[in-house]
Amino acid sequence: MQKKNIYMILLAALLGLLLAGCKESGSKLTDGRESLNGREKEEGFIEEVEILKETDKLYVVTAIDTERSMITLQDWDTTREKPFNYTGATYFKGKYGDNLTVSQISVGELVTVERRGETLVNVQISEEVFSYDDLYHFTLDLTKQTLSVGGSTYFFDDKVAAYHGNSKISLSEISEQDTICLRGIDRQIYTIQVLAGHGTVALKNAEIFQGGYITIGNLLSMKIVPQMRIEVAEGTYLLAVANDGYGGSREITVEANQETTVDLNELKGEGPKSCQIQFKVEPANAEVYLDGEKIDISHAVEVRYGAHRLTAKAEGYEEWSKILIVNSKTAELTIKLTDKSSDETISTANPPSSSNANNNNSNSNNSNNSNNNNNNNHNNNSNSNNNNSNNNNNSNNNNNNNNNNNNSSNVTSGNATRQ
Repeated sequence: MQKKNIYMILLAALLGLLLAGCKESGSKLTDGRESLNGREKEEGFIEEVEILKETDKLYVVTAIDTERSMITLQDWDTTREKPFNYTGATYFKGKYGDNLTVSQISVGELVTVERRGETLVNVQISEEVFSYDDLYHFTLDLTKQTLSVGGSTYFFDDKVAAYHGNSKISLSEISEQDTICLRGIDRQIYTIQVLAGHGTVALKNAEIFQGGYITIGNLLSMKIVPQMRIEVAEGTYLLAVANDGYGGSREITVEANQETTVDLNELKGEGPKSCQIQFKVEPANAEVYLDGEKIDISHAVEVRYGAHRLTAKAEGYEEWSKILIVNSKTAELTIKLTDKSSDETISTANPPSSSNANNNNSNSNNSNNSNNNNNNNHNNNSNSNNNNSNNNNNSNNNNNNNNNNNNSSNVTSGNATRQ
């Protein structure tokens, strides 16, 4: 009996050791699914994430990082920004479904997306959005939150975003000298893209020229005042000044958001100076007056540097009158009494040739017509795009004309001021 009890004790001890070993190894009863999941991972079986189509949600493109293949999007409704990845398999499409590359998507674009998790599958410019490029001659009212162009007015709210290049800017940094692109829906502006910005021209040592005139390309002509600073669209222009027999000109390059200082002492030169002007007039029987005195236009007329009142009259025509700014050695001036230009000044240093002047008038009209077409027919996007292309060409023509100025100039009345 004692021997049997010893066997029972040893058996219980052995069973205890076995149970302790099982507990330490963490073994448990399973249905075998862990083994199957492990095999799926080893063999590359990965559950596919469903594509999320957000075609009813509008996003603003706020940043594009091509090195990291990332696009940052802002939800228009919530204003929340979030970066997303794109790959070589991501589709980029235009408004009408045409294929684009990522380089053709710009900051400020309004898009809809399809995505798989954090990766973009499809990015398309929204079908609802208007996009009007190369607009100028606009009026921006920050108080009323309106922008008027081409006879039409658009509104915006506090969510509107403005960009210059890839940088976000405030609305107060936009000048009416800028060239812009508007994007939005119906009459509401969602984003404003500055395509060509503006800089500042500051005049130094302007005392001798105070009361005289400055001209910058064909953009503007204005009277010189102390401590003068002028906002000018970025570009290269011929700057000219003149007053009471003194004056000169030089080429300047205005860069966006930069200040260009011009020392007028360098343009003063020796004086007094005069310009030999050959006048042509249409109709041929018109009489021409300089500072109230009739002049003989059958030969070149010597005119002192500075500002003068030029008038032309003919029976059956309205009187033609402009301020003539004389600031070059020679010039040829064509006066057309049929000219209805609203320009108050013309310059001998910065005008286009006769043929170019007519082209400029035509381009200006085309630009205004294009703006009107964009605003009045904003649902007809195909026509709007064609008008935008014409605007681009017209803008390039005008820039070329700005750069082709010489001291010996051909002048047609008007086109001295950008209206």
